[in-house]
Amino acid sequence: MRMKNFLRAVVLTFSFVGLGYAQSGWKFPDFSATQVFQGRKGEMAMKVYLSGASVRLERSAAISTLYATESSMVYNLTSYPDNSHQCVSMNPEQAKMLPSPLELIQGKIVKRVAAGSEVVDGHNTKIEDVTVAGIDGKMIESRVWLADDVKGIPVKIESYIQGITLRAIYRDIVVGSPDKALFEVPVRCTPFEKMGQVAESKVLK
Repeated sequence: MRMKNFLRAVVLTFSFVGLGYAQSGWKFPDFSATQVFQGRKGEMAMKVYLSGASVRLERSAAISTLYATESSMVYNLTSYPDNSHQCVSMNPEQAKMLPSPLELIQGKIVKRVAAGSEVVDGHNTKIEDVTVAGIDGKMIESRVWLADDVKGIPVKIESYIQGITLRAIYRDIVVGSPDKALFEVPVRCTPFEKMGQVAESKVLK
């Protein structure tokens, strides 16, 4: 009887430990990096910033996307040659632009499994397979390579969505908080569903 009670206690202890581990989120420090998408036709590089759980992706000098995980909102930011700016706010379901794997692993981790180790771009990494509930509530599976020498920041991520593998390498990593202004949402931001009305009003003018 004592042995049964002991084993039961051990099982319960490990069950709670496993549950807590599954529910915990990433503890990455804030950082900036160059995100390099890798595909059959070559590489595509863009700047990426992480602050808390929010990710800003600069797709070009004129177009950026801000993923605000805590508010479950996405903001598309555009700068025009005449120095004017446009902000479009949307929910994750409306955001059809190419997502960032770094953004896809934000949110609640529901499964996290060690998957070995590997050297990536000169970094010794620990590999983990994770399932995350994204900001839109959908489950996203990814493989993440966490670098030992940059405080566990990912240097490679593969995310699997709708039968497609998004593969990105993270280079030129700078640990530290990015400029807060990069994560500020403009006061005037047009909801996605009203963009048709805005375009129509410009035509009428």
